[in-house]
Amino acid sequence: MTDNIQREIRDIWNQNAAFWDQRGGDNGLIMQRTLIDPSMERLLDLKPGERLLEIACGNGAFARRMAQHPVNIVACDFAAAFIELAKARTTENRERIDYRVIDANDQAALLTLGTPSGESFDAVCCSMAIMDMAEIDPMLRAVRQLLKLHGRFVFSITHPCFNSGQGIKRVIEQEDKDGEIIDVYAIKISNYATPTSYKGLGIIGQPAAQFYFHRPLNVLFGACFRTGFVIDALEEPTFESSVNPNRPLSWDNYREIPPVLIARLRIA
Repeated sequence: MTDNIQREIRDIWNQNAAFWDQRGGDNGLIMQRTLIDPSMERLLDLKPGERLLEIACGNGAFARRMAQHPVNIVACDFAAAFIELAKARTTENRERIDYRVIDANDQAALLTLGTPSGESFDAVCCSMAIMDMAEIDPMLRAVRQLLKLHGRFVFSITHPCFNSGQGIKRVIEQEDKDGEIIDVYAIKISNYATPTSYKGLGIIGQPAAQFYFHRPLNVLFGACFRTGFVIDALEEPTFESSVNPNRPLSWDNYREIPPVLIARLRIA
C-alpha cells in the first residue's frame, strides 16, 4: 500500500464524516443498531471493569453503547473529523471513553495504546471497517500484541460471500409456487474468489465514494491465522422484519441472506 492511497482513504473519510454522523446519529445506522451491535456486544461478553479497544470507531456510537456496561474504552479512528464528532456526541459516561486519532494501518501507533509489555486490553473490536482497509496485517499484529492472554478480538464486516465486491447484485424475481405468485429475493454473484478493490457508496448521497477491499474468506481468515488467532465464534445475522414495499432492494427484505458477518477470535 502506498502512502498516497492511504492519504486518499483518510481524506475521503474526513469528507464523509459529517454526513455519516448526521445519518447515524447517537446510536448508529439501522443495520448497525439491529444486526451488528447486538452480535458484537454478545460476542465481546464484556465484564465490568474490563478494558476495551475499539479500532475505527467512527462517531463513537458503539463505544457509547459499550460504556454502559461499564468498561473502560480506548476508541480510535484515523479520521480526525470522526473523532471530533465522537467527542461532541459523548455526554454520558464520558470519563470511560478515551478518544484518539490513530491509523489502524500504523502498527507502531496502535501499540502506543498499550503498556510496555503490550498486553493491555481484555477485548478489542472493529466494527464494519476491515473491508475499508487496504491492509489488515499491521492491525492484526498490533491487536495480537495488545490483547491479554485470554482476550478476544471481535470484528464485523460486510459479508464476503453475499455483500462484498462488484460482482454482487440484489434481485427480485416472481415465482409460481403452488398456484400463488410470490416475490423471491435473491443474490446473483459473478465474482468472489479474487481479492479486489473498488470505490462505492456506503450511504447514497455521501459526499465522496469510499474505497472497498474485497477479501474472500480464505484471504480474510488466512491473515488472522498467520497472526496467531483462531476463530472462536461466528454469527451471520439477518433481518426479521416484514417485507418493506417502499424499498424493495433494501437488505431487510432479504431475510435468508446475511449482509454482514461477525467473528470472534482468540489467541491460539
